[in-house]
Amino acid sequence: MLEEKTGAKLLGVDVGFSAKRPTTGIAVLDGDKIHLARAGTSWESRVSQIPDGFRPSVIAIDGPLLPRGADNLIRRRCEAVFVRAPFHNRCKPGLSHWGFGSELRRASAEACLQFGRLLDPAFESRAYVDYKGPIVEAFPNAFLAVLTPEAELLSAPKLKRGRRFDWLYEQIATTGELESILADRLDLPHEVWRRVRTEKNHELRAALICLLTAAFAAQGTAEAVGEPTGGWFWLPPGSLWQPWAIKGIESVTKRMALKSHFLG
Repeated sequence: MLEEKTGAKLLGVDVGFSAKRPTTGIAVLDGDKIHLARAGTSWESRVSQIPDGFRPSVIAIDGPLLPRGADNLIRRRCEAVFVRAPFHNRCKPGLSHWGFGSELRRASAEACLQFGRLLDPAFESRAYVDYKGPIVEAFPNAFLAVLTPEAELLSAPKLKRGRRFDWLYEQIATTGELESILADRLDLPHEVWRRVRTEKNHELRAALICLLTAAFAAQGTAEAVGEPTGGWFWLPPGSLWQPWAIKGIESVTKRMALKSHFLG
């Protein structure tokens, strides 16, 4: 558990891999201080945005992460769950075993190795994604979607590729609704919630949701959907999910003949 606000050392990373623009979003929570920044793909660019001496206990990365020893071409069950109805038009992930997705998979693996260097010495030997952490995979679209009422989701306009996250963010984060749902569960500084409400930049918004994911993972209350061969998505606690999302994942996992609705 996070013992107190002043003790939390968490890192959220939105992986970007543009060679020309600073598309990596970084959110650092160091006790009661939050630091947001954008960086490029090189470690020199990324580490320059990390406060000196910062050692996170949990890192949440928005990008497909495979467990150690996994087949690089594996089709991930956690992705397969969320490409099916009712998630397919609400928070569908890209498939990471081919095409553009495989490029993101490689970029995410590199980011995992890079940011893993920052881990507290007690966790340095576990600088890879694992069900018990300290590096976890965030899925910001689904994080927001499963907390959003179905009526709001049904009112969504037709959105271009890559625009759904910001639409979801506008519905639930900038309105203060996300804070009202999560603040009792996450004892975070007020400045974190202020930045969540007011942030406009896409990459920094995603990094903030990654930071919230890291906070739930640090508590041990995140809902991990996936399995050991392909990895997991870490999401808000299942008790907070909207009814449509709970019913949906139960239906999907039944159709896929999986053992339980929450697969962790």
